[in-house]
Amino acid sequence: MSASGHVAIDAGRFTIEGKSRAGNETWFHLKELGLAFDIGRCPDSLVGLQKIFISHAHLDHSLGIPRYFAQRNLLGLPCGRIHVPSAAAEDYRELMAVHGRLEGFRYEFEISGLSPGETVPLRRGLEVRTHAASHRIPSNAYEVVEIRQKLDPQFADRSGPEIAALRARGTVVTLETEASLVFYTGDTDRAILDMNSAMFRSAVLMIECSFTGPDDRPRAERYRHIHMEDLFEVADRFENELIVLTHFSLRDSPAEIHSRISARCPSMLKDRIRLALPEPWVRI
Repeated sequence: MSASGHVAIDAGRFTIEGKSRAGNETWFHLKELGLAFDIGRCPDSLVGLQKIFISHAHLDHSLGIPRYFAQRNLLGLPCGRIHVPSAAAEDYRELMAVHGRLEGFRYEFEISGLSPGETVPLRRGLEVRTHAASHRIPSNAYEVVEIRQKLDPQFADRSGPEIAALRARGTVVTLETEASLVFYTGDTDRAILDMNSAMFRSAVLMIECSFTGPDDRPRAERYRHIHMEDLFEVADRFENELIVLTHFSLRDSPAEIHSRISARCPSMLKDRIRLALPEPWVRI
């Protein structure tokens, strides 16, 4: 994360770039996957993306939607598509119509409402699944899933030509398997920990952790956010290879956040946790 607040985290198969501080701005660009979670104020790096997934309508996560479509129109790009919670879709369409009237311009745009359980294909073998989050307004969590084909074990001892012959006769010789690459919670409260088991199994979990102070738990409950202790109380449930904590309160400095999490984090999580904070506070 630079002085401007941008973070870059190596997540193995992809890089997470973005910015996330509560009430200020949140967006994450997963470059190799070709998508963004949330849009913040729409930095230039997101304008070229075809698919952006908005967790909820709070302005720190979604203010840049009109700018995204305006910039794509200006640059002569196809309109692109913004995915939002289904309950917010019509309001966002009206918002774009209002901007068009204000500017005397008819924008090309695509707003797609998504409900939990719906999927969006990214490319062959890769899709985004929508999950429910738990927040003060309708909110989605998103999971990127890779669909793989593997040889059915019953054919493991067959040669290549034999398998080709089986295929030619119409025999299905593969099984479909799934691998969860990343799960993004967006803003949510601790209820998501009981609502969703998929998040604990994803290779990379991006989960909000707005509050870290010892006296902040009532605030977390009031505003429907997560306190770090909510996560540490279920530490043994996290099977993830990497856990990225996001959306820290601006009331706390990076040094304070890092110190509190380092002091309280269970040992089983320490090597896997990354903080969306400036260096040298990314690792604990």
